[in-house]
Amino acid sequence: MGFGIKDLFTTINLLGGVVAICLCIDGHPYWAGLSVMIGYFAGDTLDGYIARKLGTSNQFGAEYDTISDHLSHIVAPAAIVYTVYKDAGLLPEPWGNVLAIALAASIIVAVSVRHARNIVAPVEVKGVWAGLPRSVLGFWAMSFVNATLAPHAPGGWWFGVVIIPLMSLATLTYLPFPSHRIARKHRLAFKVVAVIWLGTTAASIIAAPKFFFDIQFFFMAGYSLSAWMSLTADERVEYGKAVAATKAVLRSKARAS
Repeated sequence: MGFGIKDLFTTINLLGGVVAICLCIDGHPYWAGLSVMIGYFAGDTLDGYIARKLGTSNQFGAEYDTISDHLSHIVAPAAIVYTVYKDAGLLPEPWGNVLAIALAASIIVAVSVRHARNIVAPVEVKGVWAGLPRSVLGFWAMSFVNATLAPHAPGGWWFGVVIIPLMSLATLTYLPFPSHRIARKHRLAFKVVAVIWLGTTAASIIAAPKFFFDIQFFFMAGYSLSAWMSLTADERVEYGKAVAATKAVLRSKARAS
């Protein structure tokens, strides 16, 4: 139950979010986003792998990882969204600031409610997440506001005003999303996409860093729209039954309260 090697990498992920929030306070949302991504690549992608290789998975590590992800993948991206939108000039003050707070709050509140609901009545199907994964939401939101093409999207910054709350609500749905924790028939396709993602990400850092978040936004949007297609028919049937059982538990708890 103690602090182990794997938890050092979880701490890197956590510190990426802490640094990002501090950079937002100083008005640097782009560098804040990079801090989150560095924490993710250097910490969050490795802690689980190391825990499995060393056989050191435990409840402490799981809880610590959950807390770290919530701060770095949700709270920090929400702070980035606020930092960008408070200066976007969409509305006269103080309403511009109110709008920025509302957008940030939509992310944090939705994911917090989802987390609480999943503890009370989880949908337990191996290899499937219920609702848009929180990290995808956080990375998608901070990538959009830091993307060079964001002001040129249909509606410009107003596009984000609409889509960020909608994506936040997507985390509260029971839409199925495949997790990476089991092997699937499409594993080769996943690896190809992952290699393209990592390759274009590395290339953008070296050759065109200003487009780094445009690339992240593209891949996060692609996952959000198409990942469900990788689920098999049997997985969808099993997942539908699990969702029905979970909703029955929630209704029972609501009547009892």
